[in-house]
Amino acid sequence: MKYPPVLAALGLVAAVLAAPAPATAAPSPAEPVADDPVAALVRDMDLTETEAHDLLAAQAVAGEIDAEAADIAGDAYAGSSFDIDTHALTVLVTDSGVASAVEAAGAEVVVIDTDPADTVRALDAAAVPEGVVGWYPDSDTVVVEVMAGSGIDAGDLGVPDDAVRLVETDTRPRTYGQIIGGRPFVVNGVRCTIGFSATGGRDARGFLTAGHCGRVGQVLQGPDGPVGVFQHSVFPGRDGAFVRVYDPWRVTNLVDRYDGTFVRVTGSNPAPVGSALCLSSSTHGWRCGTLQARDQTVTYPQGSVQGLFRSTLCAGPGDSGAPIVAGSQAQGIVSGGSGSPGTGCTTFGQEVNPLLSLWGLTLVTS
Repeated sequence: MKYPPVLAALGLVAAVLAAPAPATAAPSPAEPVADDPVAALVRDMDLTETEAHDLLAAQAVAGEIDAEAADIAGDAYAGSSFDIDTHALTVLVTDSGVASAVEAAGAEVVVIDTDPADTVRALDAAAVPEGVVGWYPDSDTVVVEVMAGSGIDAGDLGVPDDAVRLVETDTRPRTYGQIIGGRPFVVNGVRCTIGFSATGGRDARGFLTAGHCGRVGQVLQGPDGPVGVFQHSVFPGRDGAFVRVYDPWRVTNLVDRYDGTFVRVTGSNPAPVGSALCLSSSTHGWRCGTLQARDQTVTYPQGSVQGLFRSTLCAGPGDSGAPIVAGSQAQGIVSGGSGSPGTGCTTFGQEVNPLLSLWGLTLVTS
């Protein structure tokens, strides 16, 4: 369903929130629910149905092992990665003394000298050159993306040269809210996307979306009057917002798969790096890809955003705030990215859990 440009934002909200049933009601027969993303994994990741089922099962086990490994390693835990082909989970630690205990939990272990998160924090605090696109941890180093032809080298970054690996790119990420420099920013004139439903104190209910979609106090209008108001919003630094909706709007735990079915969100456990993710996109439909890294920092024209995750998902203009899931677990909402289907995509997601914690919200899971 397409909406006129002026009504794009309010039309999308009305389409998703207008279901008359309360959040605790089951979908009607006309709203079938998909319990897993097998079909999309088969289509987008060159898997058979059996391989897709096996992958989802292996990821679930790996997530449990990863959580246990993090508890065991404590401050020595330096991240993890999941191999989508072998289903092996590898945990990085900075203390060889905890390696045996982590291995006993079921993970492969690599001991590294320095946690790359330290380098990420140093870069976050540094005044990086204009041509730097962003950075993210990758095993025992930090990948720093720079614009091709910028002439930037590791010595320009203010961190040890051997702590980073420079990679050139021809594309600069952008936010997906269709905010065009010089034109006025109004909620009704910008198409963004609902992320995940959440509730808060004093009976507040609403949804998460991207922070660059609206400022605190801006009212989201619908065809029959106000739908809600931006109660919280942060951008840059982070990229998230909470829109509190008015009566008679009701929240649900559903994510639209754009094929007539929905996913029921059951939690927000972070998936290990390497896991399969899927995105509900009003631009491209239901798309799947892989989680490449967490703790990514991106420098948009409006400023840097820290703590994002990086994926091969495809999103597009208007998808800012769109929900990203691993199975039925909420992972994050679209912040920005680059590329398009067929040419390769990079999409950056704002983690869900930090936003819930920041504003004292609870994810709707039933």
